[in-house]
Amino acid sequence: MNALLVGRFHAVTMGQHQWLQGLKGRGVERVTCVITSANHSGTRRNPLPVPQRRALLAEALAGQRFDLVAIDDIAETESWVEHVLSSVERAGLPRPAPRDTQVYTSNRDVAGLFEARGFTVVAEEVKGLTPHELVQRIADGREWQGEASQATRAAYADPKFLTDIFHQRLLNDDGELGHARDFQTYGAQMDASLKQKLDDLLPWVVPGSIVDKGCGTGKLLVELSRAFPRSALTGVDLSRELLRMSDENTYASEEVALVFGNIIEKNVPDGSASTVIFSSVTHEIYSYSGYSLPELERAMRNAAAELKRGGRVLMRDGVSPPPATWRLKLLDAATRETFERFAREFKHGAGVKFERVGEGEVRLSAHDANEFLCKKDYLKNWHIEVHEEYGALTLEGWRALLEKVGLKAVHLSGYVNGWIAENRYQGHVELVDDAGAPLPWPATNCVVVGEKP
Repeated sequence: MNALLVGRFHAVTMGQHQWLQGLKGRGVERVTCVITSANHSGTRRNPLPVPQRRALLAEALAGQRFDLVAIDDIAETESWVEHVLSSVERAGLPRPAPRDTQVYTSNRDVAGLFEARGFTVVAEEVKGLTPHELVQRIADGREWQGEASQATRAAYADPKFLTDIFHQRLLNDDGELGHARDFQTYGAQMDASLKQKLDDLLPWVVPGSIVDKGCGTGKLLVELSRAFPRSALTGVDLSRELLRMSDENTYASEEVALVFGNIIEKNVPDGSASTVIFSSVTHEIYSYSGYSLPELERAMRNAAAELKRGGRVLMRDGVSPPPATWRLKLLDAATRETFERFAREFKHGAGVKFERVGEGEVRLSAHDANEFLCKKDYLKNWHIEVHEEYGALTLEGWRALLEKVGLKAVHLSGYVNGWIAENRYQGHVELVDDAGAPLPWPATNCVVVGEKP
């Protein structure tokens, strides 16, 4: 009988090592290990590259007849078992069949898929920690060596790379920004305002070495390469999918680098950048870091360190209005329903405090009213957008933050996007003060420029 082992194999515990060593004595003639997600590494779910995962298994299976097959991840669950079987066959090995192969896995979903294809699945309890628990223990800095195989101890001998991965708080376990995000919709939303972004940002760019933090689909980078073809450009993003989109673009500049990285951290050497751009991403830094102003400050402080003297940080994003109390008149049923959802769900259920003052009319803080206005029409990615706080700071708050990190505020402005006001606000909401007098629409965007003395 042959054994088919399917897993990510980012750690081998002592319990697993002993179990694997015992397979030979159970009449297992041949072991085939399928290493999944071979195209992913450097994330919490997949920290190790394939060569290191191979080394872990080779040590554990020493003395046994075994083969290792690495396969890429695929999204289609229905065809996943066929993907595994055909990958083994393409590697020049006999195709696993139910009549002569038992599948070993502790993953219930995997077990169910193989059982549906007629395979016998063996799910035996292994003593000690699971691999996931072991990796988490390493990342947390707790005692772990006694629970790990010798090869695993070697792979994580310097665990700094792992702690860095686990401290990337903007990432989910698969190394992507956000959870279940529709990247096509997200990218389209980011690119829809490209012309306005260029109008806002280009006048303030200092040519030379330009860094676009949170470059997304790379469309802004394309325009920067056209406007400043002699400048070196660096695009930084936490999403591999968005970086893949960026890599498909055609750039006018010969010096364009796309970097996977956390934009809170330093991404280029100190004193090397002429311009660092944060376009529509500071609210994500704030929101995905637990609504943390210290993390936003750290991002700006690191950007300031990356700048040359005379270099600039450019920020374009949402902005909070000055403190006040406003009344919102919700003019149609759909808008009233969306407000009720927003009031319940905003910021992971923290919600907003409001007072009903009439039919379809509510009183609440200017900040919360503005947050509703900003996101009420982003229904496709609502499950993500409703938890993001677009206006982390007022304009004066941005001035204070720039000065705190050693930058001179050379420009701060807020404005109302006319298209948004006409197509999303008018006819759906009215904004009045406590006396019922009409109020102007709050700024939908701000532009903040800090210069390094």
